[in-house]
Amino acid sequence: MRGWTVVEGVRGLVAAGLTVAALLALPSAGPLIVLPAALAAGTALLPRPPHSAVPAVVSVVSLAATAAYRGPAGNTVGPWWLLETAALLALTVPAARRGLRHAVPPVLALTALPLRVGLHLEPPSPAAELVVICLLAAAASGAAVAAGRHLRAQDARRAHAVREARRAQRIALARDLHDFMAHEVSGMLVQAQAGQLVAAGDPDEAMAVLRRIEAAGLRAMDTLEETVRMLDADAGEDSGPAAPGEVLAELTAAVRRYGSATLDLDPAVRDVPPSAHRLVTEALTNVRRHAPGCGDVRVTVARGGEGLTVRVLNPAPPAATARPATGTGTGLAALRRRLATEDATLTAGPTPSGGWHTTAVWGGA
Repeated sequence: MRGWTVVEGVRGLVAAGLTVAALLALPSAGPLIVLPAALAAGTALLPRPPHSAVPAVVSVVSLAATAAYRGPAGNTVGPWWLLETAALLALTVPAARRGLRHAVPPVLALTALPLRVGLHLEPPSPAAELVVICLLAAAASGAAVAAGRHLRAQDARRAHAVREARRAQRIALARDLHDFMAHEVSGMLVQAQAGQLVAAGDPDEAMAVLRRIEAAGLRAMDTLEETVRMLDADAGEDSGPAAPGEVLAELTAAVRRYGSATLDLDPAVRDVPPSAHRLVTEALTNVRRHAPGCGDVRVTVARGGEGLTVRVLNPAPPAATARPATGTGTGLAALRRRLATEDATLTAGPTPSGGWHTTAVWGGA
C-alpha cells in the first residue's frame, strides 16, 4: 500500500478535527448549519471526489439546508457559514474545470447561502443588504468558475502539446524507417542485379550474392521490428542514450555493407551523433539510386577546427549508368531540418569533377 504523503496526512488531521468540531457544535448551532458545512468541507478535502456528481450532491444538500433553515442565527452560526462558503468555492473550481454544467449547482448554492443566515438574524438584515451579499457571493463563485476554466484551458493546451510531440516522434520514426529501409532495399536490388549476371557462369558467386541479399533482408526486418517497438512504447518514455561508440560502429557497418565504399575515419573521433549515421545511409542510398556505376564512394569522418565533419563523396558515374532523380526528394530536406536543431549544417551538390558530395558539419561536436 502506498504510504501517506505530507499533504494527505494534513488532510487527514484536518478532517479528524472537523469531525470533532462538528459533533461538539451540533447542540448549539444545529444540524442544518453544521452538517452541510462539514459535508462541504470534508468533500473539498478529498484529493479527488470518487464521482463527478459528488460536488452537485453537496450543493443540493446546501440548497436544501438553506430552504429548510428557520433559525436562530446566533454567534455560533457564523464560523460554520464561512466554512461552508470557502468549501463550496473550493468545489466550484474543479467542477468548472470538468465543464460549465458541473459548476452550476455549487454556484447556485453559493449565491443562496447568505440567505440562510441573513433572513434569520435578530433583527433581520435589510433586503438591499442581502441582495448585495448574494451578489458578492455570486461574484466570488464566478471567480472560482474562471479559475476552473483557466485550468481546463491549460489541460487542453497540455494535451495538445502531448499529441503534437507524439505526432512529431512518429513522423521522425517514419522518416528514419524510410531512410534505413531504402538503404537496405536498394542494396538488395543491386545484389539481385549482380546475381543475375553471374548466376550462369559462377554459381558459387551467385550463392554468395543470395546470402548477402538474405542478410540485408534480415537487417531490414530488424529495423521494422525496432521501429514497431518504439511506436508501441510510451511517447514520453526515454530509452536513454546510446552506448559510447555504438552509432560510430553502426555507421562503419553501413559503409562496409555498401561494398564499393571506403571509410576514412579520424582516430580522434570516438563517436558521432545518430544523425551522422542517417546522413551516410541517405547519401549512400542516393548514390545507388542515381549513380550506381560511379565506382569508389569515399566516406570521411574527421574532427578539425570547424568541428566534426562527415562527408560522402562519389565520383561522376558513367553516362550509361546515371539515372535521373525520382521520387519526392524529401530525404535530404528532412535531414537538413533535423541537423538545424543540432547546431549543424548540411551542404550537398556537384563537385568540380562531376561527382557529388553530401557534407555535414557539427560545430559544437
